[in-house]
Amino acid sequence: MSRDAQPCDRHRLAAVVVHFGTPGQTAACVAALRGSRRIADHLVVVDNGSGDQGLRDRLAPLDWIETPRNLGFAGGADLGIRRVLDVGASRVLLINSDALVEPDCLGILESALDQPGVGLVGPAIVSARDPATLESTGIAYRPLTGRMRLSGWGKLVPAASSPAHLVDALSGCALMIRREVFDVVGLLPEEYFFGFEDLDFCLRARSAGFLALCAPAARVLHQGGASLAPDSPDRIYFAARNHLLLARRARPLPAPLSALRAAHVMALNLAYVTLHSKVPRLAGARALASGLRDYCAGRFGARAAPASRFV
Repeated sequence: MSRDAQPCDRHRLAAVVVHFGTPGQTAACVAALRGSRRIADHLVVVDNGSGDQGLRDRLAPLDWIETPRNLGFAGGADLGIRRVLDVGASRVLLINSDALVEPDCLGILESALDQPGVGLVGPAIVSARDPATLESTGIAYRPLTGRMRLSGWGKLVPAASSPAHLVDALSGCALMIRREVFDVVGLLPEEYFFGFEDLDFCLRARSAGFLALCAPAARVLHQGGASLAPDSPDRIYFAARNHLLLARRARPLPAPLSALRAAHVMALNLAYVTLHSKVPRLAGARALASGLRDYCAGRFGARAAPASRFV
């Protein structure tokens, strides 16, 4: 904390919203937070380089941080996290600008976070386009192969009485974090720029002894694709590059095994480009190759080539 930081209040909840070029979604996100039964004690919107003065005026009064350029999701989120820790927050909610909390979501998450040993908790992420369908109830990760998958993807939304359960990691779409986690493992890793920073952060927290819990009775509606179009090749670029970086960091291996795991990670990404992605296959293959090239060259952060809009 800074020299002027306020003492921590163990009941103080802060929410951080990272905004970039999504004024309508951000306004709706803030409205949902303000309409929650458990209202955040401190609300920060980080304008990640878009200079949206009109939105700032619409949302006032609230804590508004403006960056001179796009810092990526983690870079923007970390600015907000530092701010709320400095004003004494004991719990921090990170939420995407295109996500809407249900009225009882924050209260359920906060209760789950009070359980012994729990450092991170997330809700069921529900598709806003099809509210009966899940996007995620946590993330499963296999460090030896580098495979990750969204638990519950495409399944029906579970009953409101569904119990909380332990997971490997949670989506940064909506993630509540105990202050002590930041004290021990630090902030989100900014070199990823777009994607996998949440998985990296959760795995580091688990390695430090904090439990990650999904509370599916808490729900968030997620629109998705608001800040980076689903058919943008940049999605493939960041997915490939950052997946390789995450695999290396999460579980270092001897060189031969590391090379095999990297090949497996690339095969998984190639399968996605070929079978599931909305990106045209040729453009996707080129983006995949660019991601591999920059990973091997140690180039991280924002993509050097001109790219689409980022969070």
